[in-house]
Amino acid sequence: MKKNKIKLRDIVENPEHYFVMLEPASKTRKDIYNLSINVSGYSDLFTMIMDLLKAGMLALEGIEISENNHKQTERYVYSLLKVIEMMIPLEEGDLLDMLHSRYLKENKKISAD
Repeated sequence: MKKNKIKLRDIVENPEHYFVMLEPASKTRKDIYNLSINVSGYSDLFTMIMDLLKAGMLALEGIEISENNHKQTERYVYSLLKVIEMMIPLEEGDLLDMLHSRYLKENKKISAD
């Protein structure tokens, strides 16, 4: 995390600089957001969706992994983990760290008084 000073006014006036993971789904509705997942094309997207479905089915079935389907199972789990990785809001995490640090400093000041 960078040790930049941040002012609450900056967050309020320019939230788009800090909350970058979720984008409003439309200009008229502010209660629904889009999340971008990077794919290299339709084939990649469809493969990812199929892998996620198959990973879910394997989990529900609780089947044992045999030598024949071990590689495919690894691919399904990899796709699942790849999507989860893309959903982690790292940029927002930096902001939360800055705010938490500020909160701790303020509490320390109040306790010292």
